[in-house]
Amino acid sequence: MAGRENNMSEKKVLFFLLFIFSILYSLFSPVSAARIERGPYIENMSKETANLRFRTDVATVSWLTYGDYPDCDRFATVSRITGEHSVNLNGLLADTSHCYRIYLPVDGSTNSYKAEESYFKTFKDDKSVEFSFLAFGPSGMPEEDEKIAGLMSVAGNADFVLHTGNLAGMGKDEDAETAYFSRYRDMLKKTPFFVALGNYEYGPDYDKKESWKFIRENYFPYHSWPRNGSGPYYYYFDTANARFAVLDANLFYGALSAPPLAKDSQQYKWLEIVLKTAADKTWKFVAVHQPLYSSAQNGPAPGLKEALAPLLEKYGVDIVFQGHAGVYERTKPLKADLPDEDGVIYVTLGGGGGRKMEAGEDEDEDWTEAFSSNPHYSFITVQDKKLEMKVHDSGGEVLDEIIIQK
Repeated sequence: MAGRENNMSEKKVLFFLLFIFSILYSLFSPVSAARIERGPYIENMSKETANLRFRTDVATVSWLTYGDYPDCDRFATVSRITGEHSVNLNGLLADTSHCYRIYLPVDGSTNSYKAEESYFKTFKDDKSVEFSFLAFGPSGMPEEDEKIAGLMSVAGNADFVLHTGNLAGMGKDEDAETAYFSRYRDMLKKTPFFVALGNYEYGPDYDKKESWKFIRENYFPYHSWPRNGSGPYYYYFDTANARFAVLDANLFYGALSAPPLAKDSQQYKWLEIVLKTAADKTWKFVAVHQPLYSSAQNGPAPGLKEALAPLLEKYGVDIVFQGHAGVYERTKPLKADLPDEDGVIYVTLGGGGGRKMEAGEDEDEDWTEAFSSNPHYSFITVQDKKLEMKVHDSGGEVLDEIIIQK
């Protein structure tokens, strides 16, 4: 009883402070109506933390309460006066449904109103052996995006979404509003997206060294990522019995400000440590925008396979999720360029509504197991040592299906 009384007392203090803060804000800030213009969206999820972001139409203070469902007011925090709000949610419980409420000031008063309310579920802990996720890309073209977005939103209870890169057609933040934030809004507010940077994220002048300015202006201010690598370029995250490494191979495509990934580069050495220290994980996955293996018209990134494949094979990576090529393609398990049951499977997910590609001159490669130029997304479930992946087209039909049993 004493612990519960202390908890209630802490809540009263927090809400009292929020009340005082709202009065001070109304006294010393210009009066203006505030509303959420983008979001909210959850990013950088773990088993204990998450980051909640949203944009308001004017610079304003905001108040946030959250907790394990249904106690949405267990914790309270304040976001400073800004238009781009980023709030760290700490003290979360693993594999638990949480809810949050966002409050904004009422025009011309000291009151606030509930601008948004939603929920999310934290990642599984290390003892868990079950999880699921969606994987797709890009989100830069409108042709089939709406269909793909609608199907993914009802595909199942995915723990997260893996995006293979190219959020918007021109890479600009204003383009991302339509192509990404608005289109996937219902998913983003409750399901974290983890993005492998594509060449569009570096802008139309990606082949110039000044492209670092573009990504810092159009991507950095609006996204969050795990702080265990050199994000947003490369990072990793764990859930249940799996590790995911997200890479940036855009230098192989000519993005001059992208980090090197050749052997002995900082990113390469980081990846080797990340894979080596995942020896206790049942599953190891890699996400990278440019494909190592591809039989599409624009093919693989020159030199990427030679630089990276031996390392992935050495540490037993199960699946590499790729994008860029504008097709769906799944290879046989490969080792040293040859089919091998102990090799790595390369899955290209490049048709999430973007431009369609056809097979190239090498469409009869011995290592190609499945190929389609139809728009698509994938849903992957893991149950201990069993993985099942289903790939659907924009009509909901199954394009490909694979089961891996360890």
